[in-house]
Amino acid sequence: MEPVPEAPHLSVVLITLNEEKRLELCLRSLPRGAEVVVLDSGSTDATVALARRNGARVESRAFTNYSEQKNAAIALATRPWVLSLDADEALGPRLSAEIARVTTSQESGVAGFRLRRRLVFMGRHLRFGKTSDAPLRLFRRGQGRFESAIHEKLVLADTASVGRLGGELLHYSYEDLSDYFSRFNLYTTRVAENHQREGRAMPVGLLHVLRPWTEFLTRYVLRLGFLDGYPGYTYALLSSLYTYVKYAKLKELEDARRSAAS
Repeated sequence: MEPVPEAPHLSVVLITLNEEKRLELCLRSLPRGAEVVVLDSGSTDATVALARRNGARVESRAFTNYSEQKNAAIALATRPWVLSLDADEALGPRLSAEIARVTTSQESGVAGFRLRRRLVFMGRHLRFGKTSDAPLRLFRRGQGRFESAIHEKLVLADTASVGRLGGELLHYSYEDLSDYFSRFNLYTTRVAENHQREGRAMPVGLLHVLRPWTEFLTRYVLRLGFLDGYPGYTYALLSSLYTYVKYAKLKELEDARRSAAS
């Protein structure tokens, strides 16, 4: 058995709200010796107790938006490297070892690292259909911050010196289909409201009507989602519906605003 990696120069930061069902898997996947900071926004379940039981320092802050919350968590970190995770993510063993290695090495010139993330959906580690990405999550403290109120993105001061690490970050985003649709309704509403604030126009005519079909064909056929079996089909279908509903909600908001102005 390989030794558990140690990362004494690493701070891991998370934001939480009622994450007792998924948080422990995340915390147990971290390398030993890391500082773990959990910024909670009023959990009413066992999230806080669970985090403390697993050695995390827990602070609290009222939720404003995702970027501001994550930047507040970053500000609590004290070590040279910062890893920002979500409570529904877990490091694979190889990635945990890679993070321990790069944060304890004396190499200079790299400001941050992208991690390969894979979605776990309906119990299956999906491989195709636009279900993996490589978000920037590990960076030198003081050199990165999140931007955008929704679909937040980590931005570094020095974008030229970004590397990639081996291994996988596993994303356990949905407990089941009921959980998916609860989040579906919440997120499509938030995206529509954000588009309206930013003055973004929705696709018109056939572009709007055909968008879910082109999205499904892209994910399921062109991006080989069919190779992930039934979970791949289900995720491609639901994702195509998501693209339609968020703009349908934007249209609803715009219609209501025009009606109120008339």
